[in-house]
This record gives sequence, C-alpha cells and structure tokens, in this order.
Amino acid sequence: MGPREKVEAKKLLRNTAAWYHQALLEDPKAQQALAALGLTDVSLYSDFRIGFCNNTLKETVPPQGELRGALRTAGIITKDGKEFFQGCLVFPWFGEDDECLGMWGYDPATATEKYLPGPLVGVYNFPALKRSRSVIVTDSILKALTIYQSGFQNVVPLWGTDGNGLTQDHLRLFQRFGTKQITLTFESEEIIKRLREEEIEVSPVTLPSFPCAVEEIEKALRAEVTQAPVAVQEGHGYEETENGFSIGYGGRRYEVTGLEKAGVHLRASLRAYRKIEPKRFHLDAVDLYSHRSRIQYAKNACGQFGEKEEVVRADLEKLIGLAEAFKPKGAVAVKPKAMSEAEAGEALAFLKDPKLLERILEDFETCGLAGEEGNKLMGYLAAVSRKLSDPLAVLIQSRSAAGKSSLQEAILRFVPVEDVEKYTRLTGQALFYKDENGLSHKLLAIEEEAGAREASYSIRNLQSSKFLSIATTEKDQLTGKLKTVEYKVKGPVALMLTTTAVDMDFETQNRFITLTIDESREMTERILTHQRELETVEGLRKRKGDEAVTRRHQNAQRLLRPLAVVNPYAPKLTFPANSLRARRDHKKYLGVIKVIAYLHQYQREVKTLEADGPGEDGQTYIEVTLSDIEKANRLCGEVLGQTLDELSAPGRALLAKVRAMVKKKAEELKLEPQELRFTRKDIRDFSGWSDFQVKTHIGELEDLEYLYSVTGKKGKEYVYELTAPEGGEDGKPFLAGLAGVETLA
Repeated sequence: MGPREKVEAKKLLRNTAAWYHQALLEDPKAQQALAALGLTDVSLYSDFRIGFCNNTLKETVPPQGELRGALRTAGIITKDGKEFFQGCLVFPWFGEDDECLGMWGYDPATATEKYLPGPLVGVYNFPALKRSRSVIVTDSILKALTIYQSGFQNVVPLWGTDGNGLTQDHLRLFQRFGTKQITLTFESEEIIKRLREEEIEVSPVTLPSFPCAVEEIEKALRAEVTQAPVAVQEGHGYEETENGFSIGYGGRRYEVTGLEKAGVHLRASLRAYRKIEPKRFHLDAVDLYSHRSRIQYAKNACGQFGEKEEVVRADLEKLIGLAEAFKPKGAVAVKPKAMSEAEAGEALAFLKDPKLLERILEDFETCGLAGEEGNKLMGYLAAVSRKLSDPLAVLIQSRSAAGKSSLQEAILRFVPVEDVEKYTRLTGQALFYKDENGLSHKLLAIEEEAGAREASYSIRNLQSSKFLSIATTEKDQLTGKLKTVEYKVKGPVALMLTTTAVDMDFETQNRFITLTIDESREMTERILTHQRELETVEGLRKRKGDEAVTRRHQNAQRLLRPLAVVNPYAPKLTFPANSLRARRDHKKYLGVIKVIAYLHQYQREVKTLEADGPGEDGQTYIEVTLSDIEKANRLCGEVLGQTLDELSAPGRALLAKVRAMVKKKAEELKLEPQELRFTRKDIRDFSGWSDFQVKTHIGELEDLEYLYSVTGKKGKEYVYELTAPEGGEDGKPFLAGLAGVETLA
C-alpha cells in the first residue's frame, strides 16, 4: 500500500469513527450499555470519540463503488456485506495528526471483543505521555477509561498482558516523551523486564475488580504515591488584571480570571504554565473551595510543570487566600453601554433602511474587510440569530493566512461586547461550570475548531437541547458531608468557529454552515488593492469612521426585540429532497429566512397571537415576506450551493450529457426534469459513451450528489434521478430546487 492509499485509509477510518460516535450520542440504550461497564462520565464520549455500530453505515453507502470497496479493504464491512463491529461499542484511537489508527469493539450482549483486522499501531490515549513522565499502564482499554474517569488521566493501555501487548510504538513514545515511571496494574514479568531495560522505573499495583467505585481505585493508586513533604514556596510577581490576578511559585505561574464567590463556592478560570514556556498551558475551571475540584485540577496540570501532584495542590491552597482577598476594579459581567438619544435614533434609522443588507456589506468594506460578500452577510446573520430560539452555527474554513480569523474578527466587532464569549480553547467540561444564564442568547466564538474538540460533546448538546446540566459530588464545607450538586447552563447559543482542516467529520458538517474563504488569485489581488487603498488619505478618512460604524451596529443589535418569526409561505417552499445533504441544509435554509426577517423587524408590522387563557399575554411576532425569501435564496445559493468546479473534466462532461438527455426526454414525456428516471443504458444510448466511461465517472456525480440512485443492487439495473437539472454553468455556486418568489405570491 502506497503513502496516498495509507492516508486515504486513515481518513476513511476517521470518518467511520465519527459516524459511530454520532450513533452513540443518538442512542440512549448504547449509552446505558456503556454505563453498565462502569463508564458513566459523559465527557468520555467526546474525549475519546466512543461510538456504537448500529448497522446504519452499510445502508448509507452505495452498494457498489469505490467507497464500499474501501470499507471492505479497511475491514469495516465484511465480505458477506455485514458491518464488522455490528452491535458493538466502538473505541477508536488516534495519532498526533488526528488520524484514526485503529478501533476496538466490545459487544455488550455477548461480552465479546474484537480489534479491526490488521496490525495494532499507535498508542491509545497517547496525550497522557505528553502530560506526565509518570504513567499508569493497564492491559485493556476499558480499565484505562475507568481509571481516566476516576481522575487519573495519565493512563494508557497495552494490547494485552503478554510480550506482544507492549509494542515498539509504546516504547518509542515512552522514549520520546521521557517517561520515567510506570505504575503497572497487572502482572507480567516479561513486560516489567522490557520496561526496566528501557531504564523506566516500574511499580506494580493491584487494583480491585472492575467495574468498581472511584474511591477504591483512588485508594489503590494513592498507595503508590510518595508521601514526601512538599516544599512550600513563596509567591512572586503578583499582578492584578481587570477581572483577576496572576502569581508565580518557583518556575510555575498561574493566571486567575472570572472569579465568582457564591455561598460555599469560589469558582474561577485558572491558566497554569511554566514561566519559560508560556505558550504551553493548562486551562480549566476550578472551584477553589472544593477539595475534589482542586485535586482534579492538580492531577491534570501537574504534567504541565513536570512536578508531583502534591506541589500543584499546595499552590492551589495558597491561591484561595489571594482569591478571597481580590477585589475587581469593576464589575466582572460586561454590561450594555448606555446609548444616547442621538445614538439610539441613528441605530433605529439604520434598522429601518430598506437597503439594510447592502449597508451592512458597505460597512464591512469601510472597516477594512474586502470581498467575501456572501460569507460576511451569512456570518453577520448567524451572529444576530443568537437572539432567536434556534440560532445558526457557522464554521469558517480556509488554509492558514487566507483570512478566516479576519472574517471572524470583523463579524465579532459588530456584535455588542456583552453578547460575545470568545475563547482560544475549551476543556471538556469548561462550559458546564458557566453561570446559569452566562451563555443564553450569546455568540460563542472559538478561534480554532481544534481548540473546541475536547468540548465538542457539550457544544453539540447545547445546540440540540438548548441547555447543559451536570451532577457532581462535592463536600459540604459546613457539614463535611458529601452532597450532589447540579450545574445547569441555559442556551440557546450561536456558534462561530474557524478551522484549517480540509475534511470535517459528519457531526460538524451536520450542525454548521460552512463558509469557505475564496483563495483565488483574483480575490488575493482585490484584497491587496484594498490594503493599499487604506494607506491613502481616503483610507485614513475611512479608518477614522470605523469606531462610529462599529458603535452603530452594536447599538442596532441592542435594539432588536425578542420577537417570534412566522413564515406564512413555509408550506409552499421547496427544497431538493432527493439528496442526503437536504436533511442538514433545509433547517439552515429556514433559519436564514427567519433571521433575515428578524433583522428587518422595524420594517414589519408586529402582530400578537391570541392568548391561550385569561390573564395571559399573547405572544408578539412578525411575518416573513417574499423579499426575505428572495434574499435567503440568493444567499443560500452562494453559501450552501454546489459548484461545477468541484467536478473533474470528465465528470462535468458527463453531467452535461445527462442534463441534455433529461431535458429532451422530460419535454417528450411532459414531465418535470426531477420526475424523470433513467438508467446507465439510457445514458450510454444518448451520449455514445462506453459502459466503462459511464461506470467510471457516474460514481463522482453520485458522491457529489448531482445524481441520486433510486434503486440498484447486485444483479439489478441502476436507476437514477437528476438532482440538479441546471445551474453552475457560469462557474458560480447554485442550490437547486428552491421555490422562486414568483411561485409563492
């Protein structure tokens, strides 16, 4: 297998793992089966992308073609057409480039387990080796996850207890990351001997039978921790910030922000890093009054410093007094800036402008962002949608330096500061500990999609359920007894992420509108010209007005009232239903129509829904107009649409032949083009192409959803429908099947 084939195989495995992961998230019974194994912490779902094989993958891919063949080669689909992991909980593992290296399946019904065919490569939970030079080693993935769930995240499993379980990949990474000590949780003289040959100190420990209580695991592993006294170091370099402080202890430095004291809680966001490596840090939420929370934070952060856990715990105990004494210079919560009467009038006039969308694009240009009209407008609308019950989510995708961060910054600039939560990175449970209303109807912006990967489960749950909740056990500081405390964070929330990744997993694409930056030479020339113009006197004049433009947009968005939006034309709208992408794009399309109408609320009649009963107020709402739909059709065609540029030259030629054939036959039979069904033979007869040519290039049209396979199995003929009878000939994106406003009037 050549290098290209290996890359494609890993990409296929990663997408398969994403499919199984989504199946687990949507199947309560699979989650219960996982809990029955003792894995009850939901953060494990996203941390390790655990999945479930519900046998839907084989039903989704075409019965013939390259994709099914690749799945067979990888072992995902067996020779008899079944899924290899049928009915199994699936545990994938990944490499440093996020490529999927393998999968292990466990069937809860039969208690059987299996690995994907082929050699076992890589190390499960390899980031543990980067975090700490002291590592816990188990003989199975399930035991490793149970220990990880107990708070000991520096744990990796081997592939068994014999000599083959410890591979060269394990030894290579042990050496690379400087592993010095291993706590071995099973008996194996052969493995102990090999590890000691690598000059690694090995400490065997006996664990209780799994599944077991967290306290039992902690007790067994704590016995191996050296109880040497911790040298207390005085703090140095204390500095206060607007909403927190920073201080150093030895070579360690801590930045405390977002302090919140409520009853028996003292919560904060805590960033820990070595003074000589400020760019490598550990960031998480911590309750300084909670002994359990401090222990958990110390476990996760100690590897960042190369120190023992007890050293970090001692630092945290000293931070308590400083946090209690800290008095913020101003209120932590950002409050809306008061508008003057003149500013309110200017913002209201802006919202009443019939050419509102055109003015928004002009203001982006004024503030220095050239081109990308569709992306700018869609991003702006997504930000405004935070005020609706079903906000939009946007993913800005491009190569490095193409301008994705500039687009995100420009959009955020127009949003009131009190409505934006922006982060560089989120840990797995960071969002669970926000204030209850800290995210409600706000825009959550994350600079890189990779920085949100640990929090992907909580982000998806916040999108679908509109809230987050987590129950945790804490010690009551007054009584000393353990109690269950529930944290709840309310939505809805609009999302905006950026990424350089070329291939996104299924879950991300299902939930986000992807904005692709134009990386063409023409766009580069346009941007460079605009940058040069900003250096002129006219450019200076424009920049001088930037602040006024920003203030007008922020004030305008503050004036938007909480109104419902009703679409009286919804029953007459159409959307291409013969494509799987319709399932994810249709709701986005309706959402774009809704937010366009909402943004124009001061140009609409506000109506009131009749109250349900006496003493109740009727709900106020506005209605979608044909103009809103026309604008949404144009915008969605540009952003959600396809382009013929994504096809190869033979694929475009074949599509042209098929479109001409469908048009001719539909006219003869007096049918709509979308109603006509045809076979490969029909294509061959009309085009004069050979069977090999048609069979070779029709798969591309299927994969990119220009054709829809209605039927076709082994031994039967293939029957197709054309999803897009026309569009794209001018090189511009198009979205087929949308109802024109002339048909809705």
